[in-house]
Amino acid sequence: MSGMGARNLNRGSILIVEDDGIIAAHLQDTLTRLGYVVPEPVATGEAALAAVAAAPPDLALMDIQLAGAMDGVTAAEHIRAAFDIPVVYLTAFTQDAQLQQAKATAPYGYLVKPAPERELLATLEMALHKHSLDRRLRQSEEWLALALWGADLGIWDRNIRTSTVLYSGRWAEILGYGLTDIAPNYASWEARVHPDDLPAMREAFNAHLENRAPFYESEHRLRHKDGHWIWVQAKGKVTERDPEGCPLRACGVLLDISERKRLEEGLRQLAATDPLTGVFNRRYFLQSIHQEISRAQRYARPLTLIMFDIDYFKRINDTFGHEQGDEVLKSTTARVRQRLRRNDVFARWGGEEFMILAIETALPQAVALAETLWAALRDAPFAGIGTVTASFGVTEYQPDETLDQWLKRVDDLTYQAKSRGRDRVCHSGESAG
Repeated sequence: MSGMGARNLNRGSILIVEDDGIIAAHLQDTLTRLGYVVPEPVATGEAALAAVAAAPPDLALMDIQLAGAMDGVTAAEHIRAAFDIPVVYLTAFTQDAQLQQAKATAPYGYLVKPAPERELLATLEMALHKHSLDRRLRQSEEWLALALWGADLGIWDRNIRTSTVLYSGRWAEILGYGLTDIAPNYASWEARVHPDDLPAMREAFNAHLENRAPFYESEHRLRHKDGHWIWVQAKGKVTERDPEGCPLRACGVLLDISERKRLEEGLRQLAATDPLTGVFNRRYFLQSIHQEISRAQRYARPLTLIMFDIDYFKRINDTFGHEQGDEVLKSTTARVRQRLRRNDVFARWGGEEFMILAIETALPQAVALAETLWAALRDAPFAGIGTVTASFGVTEYQPDETLDQWLKRVDDLTYQAKSRGRDRVCHSGESAG
């Protein structure tokens, strides 16, 4: 037995549970010689539980038929429930019913007595190795579960051919549901996607399935159980393909990014709006006007600019103070905003000057809007200040002019209104007289 008799191998500790004293002693001698630490064998299931509780071994070599009220299978069930210790069965019987009962305890091996030494060694070594792997796997799964919990990630696993999808509990929870409330198919996901986001989501997934993208990533809105929309980020990769390269399975994660989107929107608003009045700033207005000019040119649609300048604003600041001047600016923009359409772009151009980009609006309609705004301002005096008026310029975009030319024309018309005595509307369709 050269190579098998070294006592310093320290293969681990084995508890022998065997009610035949001769067999137990022989196993103890053999396993000790093979390098295992072998405590005193026990003969009953009750004694096995006590021995394991007192000094947990690395493995229990368990006879199925034992003296006492508790047989080996029952003892193994208790050990499996209370301790992370692998069990290898040792028995002289091989009835099918007995095997099925033993299998239910998830043993790490099954030896028929008398087991040859080489088979005994191989079975024990494989059992200890498999248990070590299982322990590491469980540890990895625990780490993964902890990482997913810490990252607040939901898991999805999609069968491409059948369109079935396995969702994790967290995936459903993100949407306010229990896991059993979500149908295990891809349609249950798409049905909750915002209609505006669905095409881009599908294209992102298809691009990865067709190997046009290294992975799948999509940010889209999903309808929560209570009806509101939440933003999520979905990521994933194909994990299985058939021999022809066709995707079979894809797995990934889902993360609620609603708070990030809210913060991003807040930053966009800060970057695009005037902090005092809350209307758009000059930078955003210029971005918008470039886009709308391109659209107006492409589709031959009308586009009109309205500019207005609050009259005698410096006098208001000098007489009543800058705090009152700020209130005039805020109240004026509030009154104007109430009378604009959702698609009109309203911005503070600078100081007391404001711009309105009237989209899909020809000159006559824009002039009528400007006159409505002019009247709304002059007919609502400010407490302690009195009537505050404004001078308006209105002009429609001409396809052959540059943006600078158009801006100069509306500025000139506003100046014209001021030079004529202020508190009026001047537009490009009237005579200069």
